[in-house]
Amino acid sequence: MELERQGVDLRIFSLKHPTGEEADSADRCMRSPVIYLPERVFREPARVFRSQLGVILRHPRGYFRTLLHVIGGRDLSHLGRGLRRFCQTCCLVHEMGEAAHLHAHFANDPTRLASWARMICGISYSVTTHAKDLYQDERIGSPGLRYKLSHAGFIVANSDFSAAGLRDLFQETPPPKIVTIRNGVDLPAFPLRTDEPSEPCIVSAGRLVEKKGFADLIKACQLLKQSGQQFQCEIIGSGPLRDSLRDQIATLGLKGNVALHGQMSQQKLREHLRRALVFALPCVVAANGDRDLLPNVLKEAMATGVPVVSTRLGGIEELITDQESGLLVQPGDPKGLAETLGRLLIDGALRSRLAAQARKVIEEDFDLQINFAKLRVLLMEAVGKPSEFLGATGLSQPALRT
Repeated sequence: MELERQGVDLRIFSLKHPTGEEADSADRCMRSPVIYLPERVFREPARVFRSQLGVILRHPRGYFRTLLHVIGGRDLSHLGRGLRRFCQTCCLVHEMGEAAHLHAHFANDPTRLASWARMICGISYSVTTHAKDLYQDERIGSPGLRYKLSHAGFIVANSDFSAAGLRDLFQETPPPKIVTIRNGVDLPAFPLRTDEPSEPCIVSAGRLVEKKGFADLIKACQLLKQSGQQFQCEIIGSGPLRDSLRDQIATLGLKGNVALHGQMSQQKLREHLRRALVFALPCVVAANGDRDLLPNVLKEAMATGVPVVSTRLGGIEELITDQESGLLVQPGDPKGLAETLGRLLIDGALRSRLAAQARKVIEEDFDLQINFAKLRVLLMEAVGKPSEFLGATGLSQPALRT
């Protein structure tokens, strides 16, 4: 949406079909066409056949070279998925029109399609990396990731922490251009609140997965309750750990203090942020290596003027300076988390000081408009077009989204 506001002409290719509500939201928000690639070949056989034939006729050498690459070295258990992604790539190449460049979000399947499209027809591509695509199952050190990224025109990391990890990935070979562009906040959508709520409410939000640290937050709430602290804790989100977190709340006798609210729209989340006395997200490194870098919801809480508590992890420490723009505890330390939350719940002056500095940090370093202007410049350089002429040319740049 921000790239659109800055005059970039986009064509968006999505690897997954949204729910009806998500599709309606995209239609309301986006001016750019959104093209959903076939998730299953058998559901759109005519489209897949047309794409295969079209690509063979236009790019025969690239088609067969890429097909051999997809088939080679894969065992039968992974061959089906590889061929499905190859069919999606052919649809992408066949349907992208006069596009001059591909930009892939996430360094896994979207980048795989972009790199295969390059093999087929020679189109350039770039990548924005995030967190799960780099750190889950230690992908950051894998030869497969290095291969997918090696031909990218540029790679965007959303933190200095992951940028350093990506440079380490290319120690033995010259790296592509790697730049840090932090995900920003749409500041007008998250105005600084003028009044602090009176109720002692702790809010947290995110996918209900291990790396968010919700189990530690619930343990901390038990310790807060045992200390006699009055509070309510609201956890917003959905995910695979919902049942185990609900059982944990019941087992620890916290049904009157901690509530799981499920997934909700961003508008409703903003309302909960405005009612929060404290926002907490005690992230951890999951057993499979997955981790958070710069969680958007932390930035949104800081922009709103809610004092935040999180953990000392690379990436998060680029956002929050302990005792200045928020409070940080060690990952996996429910006792330290409880003590920090308790301190913040009762110290109004501390909350006020942290909230003011947090908003300043977001304005200076995480303004969506400023940060995405940097991406806009890189995209224009990739296609050899001065950014000021973009609107006049009608240049189309597909974006791959999961």
